[in-house]
Amino acid sequence: MNGIIIYSIANEPIQLNVDSLEQSNLDNLNLHRAILNKEILCGASLIGTNLRGAELREANLSRANLTSALLMVAILENSNLESSNLTNAKLTGAILSNANLNNAILVGTDVWKTDFKGAKLMGANMMCERMQDCLLEGALFDDNTVWPLGFDPLEYGAIKAQN
Repeated sequence: MNGIIIYSIANEPIQLNVDSLEQSNLDNLNLHRAILNKEILCGASLIGTNLRGAELREANLSRANLTSALLMVAILENSNLESSNLTNAKLTGAILSNANLNNAILVGTDVWKTDFKGAKLMGANMMCERMQDCLLEGALFDDNTVWPLGFDPLEYGAIKAQN
């Protein structure tokens, strides 16, 4: 086992004794401003992990557990978060433009000033906090997407996908 080094703009590199980040346990780590662009983190556990300001462009986080993760101002453009769990995560100011969030769970997630422009939200549970303050222009949703009571995504520029 060679291990993996995660580099960060803000902190010293972190050495992990794993061969792959896929399905790895990264719970409660301080990955503030980590550079994880294009990394494969499918099925990884990142419960309570500090990913504030992290760069995760085009990263694959499908089926990842990001419960209570700190993702404030993180950059997740074009990332794959399909079927991921973001329950009670902090996404304030994060950029998820063109991200795949199909079937993701965002219950209790704080999305103040979060950019979901062009994101795929089919089947996602968007019972988020401060939904009225996020950007949804061009985001795609369907009949299976769950929104907070009284929230109309069409008023915020989201587009209902045709079945």
